[in-house]
Amino acid sequence: MRSFRNVCIVLIALLFSFSAMAQAEVVKGASKTLKLEAKPVDMAVSADGKYTFILAEGGKVLIYDSSGALKDTLKVSDSVVKIGASPKGDFLLLADSKENTLEVLNISFVVDIDISGLPFKGPADAKVAIAVFSDYQ
Repeated sequence: MRSFRNVCIVLIALLFSFSAMAQAEVVKGASKTLKLEAKPVDMAVSADGKYTFILAEGGKVLIYDSSGALKDTLKVSDSVVKIGASPKGDFLLLADSKENTLEVLNISFVVDIDISGLPFKGPADAKVAIAVFSDYQ
């Protein structure tokens, strides 16, 4: 009986000594708050962290860049209830509960490039497409 009590005391002492080692501290860093124009329903972030996509009530997808600036707003069906993003943020997955569908939406960002004062050949208002081959080695 006495040895059982001693074993229990040793086990309790070991439990308390190891529990102190397992504790971790969480430190809260600087945070940012975005004021949304509609109530959020769901959100997704591209794997590279460049874009945050927020599905809001009323069938809106709000697109924010990494600095927290609103880049654009897309209109989607009011019955979309879930959103997902591809790793690069070039595709959105929209789950529609009313139609029982999953829409894969291809998105691309149009960037204005200021060429004022630079030499050019052809019409000044010609459309230009830039292809980026990121997997080329």
